Amino acid sequence: MKEENINLSSQVGINLREIRRDKNISLEELANISDVSKLTLGKIERGEANPTLNILWKICRGLNIPLTYLLTFDENIEVYRFKDAHYLFEQNNNFVVNPLFRAHGTTEWCRVRIAPDSRHSEFHLPGSEEMGMVLNGQLEIQVGEKIHQLNQGDVIKFNGEELHTYINYSHESVYLMVSLTYKNP
Repeated sequence: MKEENINLSSQVGINLREIRRDKNISLEELANISDVSKLTLGKIERGEANPTLNILWKICRGLNIPLTYLLTFDENIEVYRFKDAHYLFEQNNNFVVNPLFRAHGTTEWCRVRIAPDSRHSEFHLPGSEEMGMVLNGQLEIQVGEKIHQLNQGDVIKFNGEELHTYINYSHESVYLMVSLTYKNP
């Protein structure tokens, strides 16, 4: 898995540098709009850092791009194979995102794992919509001030730019299929 992370870090760095240059944004400007330090951004672009999922979300919000734009996929694949997976981890590995395909147009799909007895908060680009389907177990999702109890097979749809928290109170990992739809990526 470690070698895959090195390759993934390099992919993210190369793609980030290309996107930043295409948008004609300096590292300093990106640091200001993403709330990620210039030093960290430079390390990511050089493939010297393995950024957490939280850092990647900040960069994506700053650049106004879907998360999968930072990854490289075989564009000719029609079947997704878990052995070829990209894994993006939160710092403590309690929240793992497995992007399935690069967003074409406005929607990207991910498989998400939420570790036992853990929580993860995030928000996405303005105008985004998030949908999640619980694949196993039970999960609580707080969107703004509202709390939603979800069971296996339940689906939720909400404004992705609003702060939301996934909470797994159980002693087993909970898996979700999540789609993010962006208004204007």
